Parts: sequence; C-alpha cells; structure tokens
Amino acid sequence: MKTLALAVLIAVSTLALPASEQNPTLSAPTTSLKGKVYPDEHKTFVAPESGLEVIQLTTSPADDAHLYFTGDGFVPDEHGLVFTSKRSGSWNLFYMNLETFQFVQLTDSKKISGTGAVVSPVTKEAYYHDGSVIKAVDLHTLAERTITTVPAGYSVSSLSVTISGNNLAYSIQENIPITTKTDKIYSDMAERFQKRPWCAVVTGRTDGTGWHEVIRKKKWISHTLIDPLNENIILYCHEGSWREVEQRMWVVDSGGRDNHLLRPEEKPAVEIGHEYWFRDGIHVGYQVHVPDEPKSIGVADVIDGSYLEYATPYSDSHTQANSRGDVFVGDGSEKEPYINLYKLADGKLTGRHLWKHEGSFAQQYWHPHPRFSPDDKYVLFTSNRGGDGNVYLIKLEEPKK
Repeated sequence: MKTLALAVLIAVSTLALPASEQNPTLSAPTTSLKGKVYPDEHKTFVAPESGLEVIQLTTSPADDAHLYFTGDGFVPDEHGLVFTSKRSGSWNLFYMNLETFQFVQLTDSKKISGTGAVVSPVTKEAYYHDGSVIKAVDLHTLAERTITTVPAGYSVSSLSVTISGNNLAYSIQENIPITTKTDKIYSDMAERFQKRPWCAVVTGRTDGTGWHEVIRKKKWISHTLIDPLNENIILYCHEGSWREVEQRMWVVDSGGRDNHLLRPEEKPAVEIGHEYWFRDGIHVGYQVHVPDEPKSIGVADVIDGSYLEYATPYSDSHTQANSRGDVFVGDGSEKEPYINLYKLADGKLTGRHLWKHEGSFAQQYWHPHPRFSPDDKYVLFTSNRGGDGNVYLIKLEEPKK
C-alpha cells in the first residue's frame, strides 16, 4: 500500500497539542490523549492454510477492533484505516497509516461506541455516537463537531453513511428495564425481543440539518443502513434471534413511505441476518439458513425484490462481498474458526480456507466480521486469538519469493 503522508500524522499531533503547550501563557495542559501518535506495532507471517501473507496491525494488550461490518473504515485515497481500541482505557477511534503503520488517536472520551462508527472517505470525517450525541471528527485536524442528539430515554445503534458523506442514518431504541443482561453475549436478546421496545429509524444530513424520524415501531429495530449511493433508501432490520424474528429485512424511503419487506421469510424457522449493502447501492447481501438445507449466502435486489441464495461449503457467522459481488469472505464459526474465501461462478460457490483465525466469538467486538479493502486486494478482520482483540489484514496475493 502507498503512503498516507507521515507529514499528516506529524501535523495532526501538532494541531492536537493542548493549548498551553502551543502558548505557555495559557492554562495548564490537559491529560487528553487526543492527537497522540502511536508507533508501528505490526508484524507479519504466512498463513499455512493458503500461503498468503497475514499482517497483524495491532499488538497492544488492550482490545482493538475494526469497525462493525456495516461501516467501512478505509480511506482509500490516503491508504488509511480508522479502527477502534480500548488502549486508552475506553473505546476510542484511531487513524492508521497503512504503510508506516503509525496511527493517531482521534478521540478521547469514555462513552464512545467505537465499533459503531463510520467513515466518509470524501469528507475525511469519522461519524460516531458519544453517549447520546452524534458527532463528527476530522481525520486530519481532529476538530470535533456535534451533528445531532438522541432523544432522552433512547439509545442509538451503529451509524451508516452515504459514500458522499452527506447523509447518516441509525435507529434509536427505547431504554426499557432488562433483567437478563449479563457479560455473556446475547444474554438479553430474548427478553428485549419479547418486550418490543419502541424503536425508530432516524436520518438526516451530516451538516446537522434535516434530522427526522423515518418510521417508528413497537418492535426491536437495529442495523439501520442507508443506501451508499441514494440517501432516499434505507434498509433496516427487525432484531432478535434469527430463528424467532418473523421478518428480518425491510426497506423504506427517507420520507417514511413505501415501507416494505425484502426477501420474504415464507417459513417460520428461516434464519436471516447480517445484512449489508453491496457497493452498487442496489443489492443487499445477507446470511440465510433454511431448515434442512445448508447455510447460504443471499443476495437481494432492492429495485425488483428478487433474490438468489448460494449454499456455502463451510459454516460462517458472517460473510461479505467484494466490489464486483462475485467473491465473498466469511469468518467461520467457533468450531471452525477460519477466514474463508468463496468464488461465485455458474450460480455456485467454491470455497477455501485462508487462515485459521482462532477467534472465540465470545464478545461482539471480537467477532471477525471480515470485509474486503476497497481495491479487493486485502481482507480486514478482528481476532482475539491471543486473548485480546487485534486487527488483521490478509493480502490476497501470494507473497513473492
């Protein structure tokens, strides 16, 4: 990968110095880590399963993770990557130069949902929620601004953004009493599903204007995903155990009209989840399991409602497509924790293991959730194979000998 100029990182760290260090006549410096530049800590090795190069980007003893699979952290024209880490004590956002592997801390807060952030390569901003406040941070100057605020009594889900960086969408969920929540993943899912909290799909512009509820339901809603190319189309899901949810995927326009289901679940036991937009803004990928059939990768067309589903030779928690929609990457399962690569030809998928990532899936932020880099040359994912989470790349070309 080419260089995201080191001068940018130097400039960022200078701009972000406490005011008193820039002008000694001002007040005493703060202890903020915002703007701190971290040294290269990456290491590389070869995956024995495929002969491909694996690049471990982070190695700190704290948890590190790439952004949630619904949010792309790459900034391709600068060869940069936004990721999240708890190395400062709480989840915060960081921006890495993918040639020097140095990175800068973008935020310093204790209430940020790090994996729920998204990035616009056009505006060069990361969008995130800090408690109930939706914010933007400039990747170069580190300047932060408030975009909007979530209503009192509600929590916010992961954000999604158009490629232009002009529009955001997310869902809000009523804060209701939950008695079953523990440290165990999904412990409160059944209770939350049954209690049907009031939820709403929300959208607006990143300049802070036009914010409004699109649709409101007394049903658990999450994964609200704005079309990357069309801010007037929003995909959202009814959340809960995939087997229990009656109809997972829905599409609505930004004005709240034409609310309709996508990929009807004609059988009660059909399991559908992990939906995401293809880069063409027309197709939606998802995981599907029909009773007595192998697990499959689904592709639905939001224009005509048609869909195709392809059986996979391995079982994956999550899969995601490349820019052309003809190659998919999966993350396996706890029993078979491999990064898998699938190629689509003549209506069938063929697959192979790339690397045994050995992640445990025991926490949401440890889920690998692999995705392709914008140029399709790398696969990005998270693994806690060493005990804590770290961010990895697999180079999809065999290293030269």
